[in-house]
Amino acid sequence: MLQIRQATIGDYRTVYKLVRQAFAQSKISDGQEQDWIIAQRSTACYVPELELVAERDGQIVGHVLLTERKVITPDGYHTALYLSPLCVKPDCRKLGIGSALVTEAFARAANLGYQATFLVGDPKYYSRFGFRPVTQFGIQNCSQIPDVYVQAVELKPGALGEMQGELHLTA
Repeated sequence: MLQIRQATIGDYRTVYKLVRQAFAQSKISDGQEQDWIIAQRSTACYVPELELVAERDGQIVGHVLLTERKVITPDGYHTALYLSPLCVKPDCRKLGIGSALVTEAFARAANLGYQATFLVGDPKYYSRFGFRPVTQFGIQNCSQIPDVYVQAVELKPGALGEMQGELHLTA
């Protein structure tokens, strides 16, 4: 049975190994995803309630992290979330674990009052969750990453219409 829960300090070493292993087989990886997580935990953007792990038979087999990011608008800024990274243990893929992590993370984020989430990822995979290029929402991608991979989804309908501005992915 699959259980999704908030990550704890006691999980951090296992999460580090899992992320390194999962991204070692990824087509697009800089090999630093596990270190990215450590760095995010030490920033003001870190939301402990939105770092989740998936357990199956008592072992951690998946992980997702959502951290805060700002969309700079003419009137100031709006706080949204950034999903990075999402991973599943290689021998547990295609079992719905990634989808379960994203679904639970979005539910928890919405309960905390967040209205939108951004990510950099494969449109073929993430479109199933409603992600679309940020440019379709009138948001300018201020990174060097091609627009097609910088995507957004509304956790609250209409939320991104209020966030038109510039998205900066770095914390």
